[in-house]
Amino acid sequence: MIGPMVFALAHSPFLGPVSWAGVGEALARLNQPTVVLDLRGALEAADRFYEAFGRVAAEQINAPSILVAHSGAGALVPAIARSAGGLVRAAIFVDALLSHPDKRWIDTAPSSLVARIRAGAQGGRAPPWPTLLTPADLARLIPDAGMREELISSAPAAPMAFLEEPAPSYGAWAPPAGCAYLQLSSTYDTEAGEARALGWPVERLSSHHLGAMAEPDLIAQAILRLAGRLNA
Repeated sequence: MIGPMVFALAHSPFLGPVSWAGVGEALARLNQPTVVLDLRGALEAADRFYEAFGRVAAEQINAPSILVAHSGAGALVPAIARSAGGLVRAAIFVDALLSHPDKRWIDTAPSSLVARIRAGAQGGRAPPWPTLLTPADLARLIPDAGMREELISSAPAAPMAFLEEPAPSYGAWAPPAGCAYLQLSSTYDTEAGEARALGWPVERLSSHHLGAMAEPDLIAQAILRLAGRLNA
């Protein structure tokens, strides 16, 4: 098992840190040092967004850490690990993209979703991700009305330039203690399969993509189990 580490929780670039808040609190109750990163400032960069995400995250990572990345933040892990200067010792991907060097985010997404984003874009920015769900679907995923409102109000409108920027290639980027994958939904069957093929520890929960908000204790426990399977 990997030694004592801080859990650094990285939210999707299309959501805010509230998407990890409940898991951060659950880990804290289990006496696990945790920081919930706020990456939204990187979306104000003019270009080279992946590098900007790396810098913004590294400013908040001040101790040896296990980086826990949700959704689109998975593709940011190499940039964050590089910028953090060795403080990222391991990574856990939670229903997340894997590194996709030289590919754009829009190359990884279903064409129907890309079409909806393009249709809803205003002023060069994509619509905030929660607005792409119907109110009924969002209520089904997150029953708590206050939590839904906080998710919606904190979600950024990402620049279309970020969605269309090819991800940099960082070569051998994997942290020294390795990576693991936590799958929450069938949407990420391919990524979980790739993680297994790479020999990573993989766990599948019967949850959904926003499970970290709806079931934070369940997700926190799974993260701890996977951390226990990483290399010492």
